[in-house]
Amino acid sequence: MEMSLYSGGAFLKIGDVKVNGPLRVVIDDIQLGKYGRPDVSFTDGSKLSLNVTNNKALYNAYGTESSGWVGKEIELSLGEVEFQGEPQESILVKPLSPPIQKKPPPKRRPSRLAKSATRFLTIGRRPLSRWRCATPPRCAH
Repeated sequence: MEMSLYSGGAFLKIGDVKVNGPLRVVIDDIQLGKYGRPDVSFTDGSKLSLNVTNNKALYNAYGTESSGWVGKEIELSLGEVEFQGEPQESILVKPLSPPIQKKPPPKRRPSRLAKSATRFLTIGRRPLSRWRCATPPRCAH
């Protein structure tokens, strides 16, 4: 019988990483935790509550939608983060799986207003900007 099923999801602590060194884990699930932070579950049954630094590292690599993080391999190591102005030892996340390919923003089509403004500023086939004066072709220029 697999007894780890009955031991609950153990949250990783700084001591776990100190003893074992950097850990390589695969993200299995992300849920909203007790303290309003995302709790990440790993395929080995362990969990980590994400701080702002780790959350930014993951969404910069894998996107802002947490469903895109599932199945990604990351490394957990020790480092320091600033908390209330003081450096504090913490578990840091380093993405190992390739990041998602960021798509360039879609090209913007001219709005209806821009199209009608272009039509308004065009007389016949010649745009007004080609005229030397502000009046239509009847001017002396």
